[in-house]
Amino acid sequence: MAFTAALLLLHKFDPRLLLAIGLACTAFAAWLNSQYTSAWAAENFYRTELLTGVGQSFAFIGLVGCIVLQAIFSGGLAKPERVLTFSAFFHTIRIFGGTAGAIYMGHFVAQREKLHSNLLGLHVTGGDWPTIQNFHAMTAGLYGKSYGMAAAGTRSVDLIAARLRLQAYSLSIIDGFLLIAWSCVCALILVALLRKSPLSYSDLSTVQQTLVIEKESK
Repeated sequence: MAFTAALLLLHKFDPRLLLAIGLACTAFAAWLNSQYTSAWAAENFYRTELLTGVGQSFAFIGLVGCIVLQAIFSGGLAKPERVLTFSAFFHTIRIFGGTAGAIYMGHFVAQREKLHSNLLGLHVTGGDWPTIQNFHAMTAGLYGKSYGMAAAGTRSVDLIAARLRLQAYSLSIIDGFLLIAWSCVCALILVALLRKSPLSYSDLSTVQQTLVIEKESK
């Protein structure tokens, strides 16, 4: 997919459109994954993983394409010291952005899991008949493989708590996918505000030939 994106750039395809397509694919894949339930298995993610791979490839090539064209047009690659400054700035932003995004996502999912755990726990109380019915059904099912009724009751309580944790984690993961989708939508708005670069990758060969002619004439 990255090779296909590079070929598109060589055929005067706007890198902003390439970046927008990648972000749109990633947002759509995240939205599809937001339909996640605790019953999902690995095969449920095959289509969205493929779509995410397409989105990441196109978005990465489009982003780097925009940065390189900006560096060439602004003269950031004209002198060694400018190359060093531009490269240091780019890699600082890249590493800081990736680290900040990973930390924020981990914090967001953890906080949402606490919230959903608390909200689900409000609907599971000892006096409610659904809770009592599930408790008795699990206790009866576990009695044959437990050391008495008390042990079966304890195991059933643990199972109910594990179900609540599983659903809380599932809901927090869904919130994480929705956060990714909306982040991509915000990034698409920023991409729409980018101005078109005066250069394209198909023009670079012409620019190089012009520089060679100027050097030979001197």
